[in-house]
Order: sequence, then C-alpha cells, then structure tokens
Amino acid sequence: MQNRTILYAVINWGLGHVTRSAPLIRHLLGSGNRVVLVSHGKALAFLRKEFPGCTFRDVRDRKIDYTRFPFMFVFKIVSQLPKMCFGWGYERKKMRELEREFRPDLIISEMRLGFWSKRIPSVLITHQLRFHLPPGLRWAEIFGEWFNFLVFRKYDNIFVPDTEGKPNLSGDLSHKGRIARHPKVRYVGCLSSIVPAEDTPEKDIDLLVSISGPEPQRSRFEAKVMEQVKEAKGRIVVALGEPEFGKDRTLEAGRVRIYSHLDRNTMADVMQRAKYIVCRSGYSTVMELLALQRSALLVPTPGQTEQEYLAGYYQREGLFDSCSQDALDLKHLEINPVRQVARRNIPVNRLNDIGALLDKLCK
Repeated sequence: MQNRTILYAVINWGLGHVTRSAPLIRHLLGSGNRVVLVSHGKALAFLRKEFPGCTFRDVRDRKIDYTRFPFMFVFKIVSQLPKMCFGWGYERKKMRELEREFRPDLIISEMRLGFWSKRIPSVLITHQLRFHLPPGLRWAEIFGEWFNFLVFRKYDNIFVPDTEGKPNLSGDLSHKGRIARHPKVRYVGCLSSIVPAEDTPEKDIDLLVSISGPEPQRSRFEAKVMEQVKEAKGRIVVALGEPEFGKDRTLEAGRVRIYSHLDRNTMADVMQRAKYIVCRSGYSTVMELLALQRSALLVPTPGQTEQEYLAGYYQREGLFDSCSQDALDLKHLEINPVRQVARRNIPVNRLNDIGALLDKLCK
C-alpha cells in the first residue's frame, strides 16, 4: 500500500476510535501514502498532536446521547433518528466536497457512516456488528442487525478489529448472528496505539485512572474520581483524556498528578508502571490492555450498553474485574493483583496484513 491518497475519517466519540486508528494511520504514512484526516473536537485535537504533518479537515459529526436508565434506551435512540439522518446527510455533502478536492484512492471510515463513495474503494472499521440492548429489549437487536446490513452495502470491506472464532475480545458484538458471516467482513486482529517497552519498567505508580468516553458521563466520572483521589493511598496518576485543554496539575504535595492528556508513548509507559489501573470498558482501551498484558478494574459508561456488556463479558471470561460507576471506591480499591491479561492467541497490530487487504482493494 504505497503512494496513495487516503481519506481517513474518524468519529469524535471519546478517544477510543481515534486511538485505535493511530497505528493504522502511522503504518500508512510510513509506507509513503498521503493521509487526509477528517474528524472533529477531541478526536481531531488528538490527531493534530499525533500526526502534525498530515492534512486535516474539521467536519462535525452528530453525537448519540445515551440514557443511564435501561428502560429508556429504545425511546432515547428513536428520538434521535432525525438528528442522525441529518448528520449523515451533512457528512455525505462534505464527502463529495472532499472527493473533488483531494481525489483520494481510498476511503477509510472509523464509524463515520456518511464517508463512502460509489467510485472509490471504501472501508468501514467497526467492532459492533450487532447492538447489545438491555434485558427485556433483546428482541429488538435484530433491527440493529438489519440496519448494519443496509450500511454495509455502501462499503467494499468491513474491518473488524478482532480475531475470527475463539478466543476473541468482542464476544456477541462481532461473532453472533448472520451478520458475523457477512461476505464483506474481515477480521483484521486487534489494533493498539501503544506497545510494551522492551524492558519492563519499575512499578512506581500505585494507581492510574484513565478517564474517557462521551459526555456528560465523562465529566461525572471525572468528578467522582477527583473527589476520591484525595483519600486514596499511594502515588496516583489521573489522565483526563482532554487533548485540547491544558489542565495538568498536582494535588496533595505532588502525590496526585493530573494530566489533561498523555501521548501514546507516555500512556504506554504509565500503564506499565502502574500497579493498578482503573478505566472505562471501551473496546479500544481493552485492546491497549491486551497489548500490554495488563489487568484493570473496568468501569463502564452508565447507559452505554456496549460497554456494560463488555465489562460483564470480560468478568465472566476471567480477564478483568469490573464495577459500576456509582459503586467505584478508590479508597478501598480491590483489584486482583495476580490477574494478567494473556494474549490468548489474539493478534495485535497485524498491519502488514491490513495493508495487503487495502492494496488489493485499490487495484
């Protein structure tokens, strides 16, 4: 995959989608391709810091708001359908403008469903072939599968960042139902923007708390953590996941360090130095933990059924501990210190294979 112009669009939904795109973007740039990065908000700020030499376009996307009350889930989603449709229409308009401006050879969409073309090979990256609904609403999951069947018609390939068969990391989200056998689906292995150091660093950080995810729950999680870290023991690092803000500071005479954002190399270093890690159960975060073979306490975003499913799935599989956001207590934190995440034959950053698939599409 060389000397191509690639339009890479990333959804602004926390930082998970953009961090898992980072290794693929870096690989494409290293192969001599021109990559035009399209995103918005925090995701765009992250991309500008990680890839300052790229061309950027700021195209807003429509965020989906989740409710923390399971019985309101379907109503909340249905009520936002007009907003979603308007957002996809806006993305289609911008896509046509960018197509005329850059004449790309390939389009890669990280969950930006308006970014595809009838004339240019297009790839969608997603780990959620099925939408996981709360108990009592599972009967409606088939409608989400039908929706994805319609979406997949617009793309040449669907890249799932997981392994085919078992063991796997996404569970029913990518391996259940007829859609998991869709002819366009390609399981490309996990993607992680951070890699372990050759020499394991000393564990000199007692606790790392990584705060991420969509608002307003991201800010609520931050407020709860900031209230509790003063009473928690040991040396603590808090990463706020806000690359566009400069909020770095210290508390308790330097015992607690708070960073607005940690670049990928620094985050990898801190994650390996921490004795305990507390973070969201977002899929991209889990792939990073897998790459570093680290354990963690997962705190799913309330009302985000995907994260709640994954936290329960990993708990049952014996990979991670989990608790609800309301139940989080850093002062009396208990994480299984001997539980380490083995690779379990799940490949990470199989970038040459992905490049070969993309090259085949462009020929």
